[in-house]
Amino acid sequence: MSYNFLKIYKYYFSKKLVFIFLMGIASGIPLYLILSTLMIWLTRENIDLSTIGLFSLTQIPWSLKFLWAPIIDYYKIPFLHNYLGKRKSWLLITQFFLIISIILLGTNDPTSELFYTAFFALLVSFFSATQDIIIDAYRIETLQESDQGAGAAMTQAGYRVGGIIAGAGALYFREIMKWETVFILIALFILILMILTLFAPQSKELSIKKSKAKNIGNYLLIFIKPLKEFFDRNSLLNTMLILLFILFFKLGDVIAGVMANPFYVKLGFSNIEIANVSKLYGVIATLFGVFIGGWLVKKIGIIKSLFLAGFLQIFSNLLFVILSKIGPDYIFLIVTVSGENISGGLGSAAFVAYLSILCNKKYTATQYALLSSIMGIARTFLSSPSGYLVNFLGWPNFFLVSVFFGIPGMLILIWMHRRFPISRQIKKIP
Repeated sequence: MSYNFLKIYKYYFSKKLVFIFLMGIASGIPLYLILSTLMIWLTRENIDLSTIGLFSLTQIPWSLKFLWAPIIDYYKIPFLHNYLGKRKSWLLITQFFLIISIILLGTNDPTSELFYTAFFALLVSFFSATQDIIIDAYRIETLQESDQGAGAAMTQAGYRVGGIIAGAGALYFREIMKWETVFILIALFILILMILTLFAPQSKELSIKKSKAKNIGNYLLIFIKPLKEFFDRNSLLNTMLILLFILFFKLGDVIAGVMANPFYVKLGFSNIEIANVSKLYGVIATLFGVFIGGWLVKKIGIIKSLFLAGFLQIFSNLLFVILSKIGPDYIFLIVTVSGENISGGLGSAAFVAYLSILCNKKYTATQYALLSSIMGIARTFLSSPSGYLVNFLGWPNFFLVSVFFGIPGMLILIWMHRRFPISRQIKKIP
């Protein structure tokens, strides 16, 4: 038993996986800042729920990042590439602008400058999405296929630690300082991680043959080739099933998640209670789910893990329905957060592993960006009317509806699994 534990410990704490974990933290901080902390800030400032729901549209860059991912795959940063390599040089530049954007976001008063708050939130999302392109490509290129489950687990674990910093940490700091200072501290965390990741091992970058075409023609070529490679693997119907599954798998989870933080505030929980349960304990619960998910991927395979996680995600939304009926009960808040985060973590680990194996390492950044962007459509566009739904339906019915939004993804997974095996989905075309 102790020997096996030691092997697991050494495996997860290998140099590559540790740096992937650190990069995951850097990805998680701006994501949770926009998805969670910003929403709580707006709710505390009495911004209307329908407007808060529309703020999910500031996440559009996560849904459109595949448009500029080919540039990151194809082009090198002059001078810096010679010292840091393609991925780390792009990461350095992107994180610098991300830090500036976070500071600008924190200097705005949403009660009087809501437009600028939205603009700077959009800017944070853009540089965060670009950072994700680079980090995802680095992870896939650095790890063997058999290690992608562990890589997904460490990425998701890093995400959640980033969530503690930008979620619970931000709310704790808010008790003793202004929002402006809180955002500057969060930006400093990104700066520290930027310095640390400069020491990460180089990724195994596959060269892409450059075209003689110029400007827009060249861009179209480097954009189309990775997409063509992906679409050429299967029939059009099978490929569309894969894309629809990616779109709908976490839809129910996302619909509920967008309004979860305003829900906790409106129900009567304090910032400290939300920080303790949702942002601190919740992240720990998610980490538990993530590592269980990574282990399940290795033991029972990706497809079975997706089935299990999908059903757990659907049923966990029913806990929000019960909490809305009970009211601000601290114990049941813990129960609700436990169910949501363990199932969400398990689902994320399996889902990221699935997206990772779909990518041809020759076009890592572009293909993973495309696939994760499709997932982002659910988070950004399909969840934006959530505030209006709450105003129209009320909290209990809203969360009940979110349960049904999780069903289409599972039906597609069943259909897809019966039509063609996963080996055909990941087969690479020479």
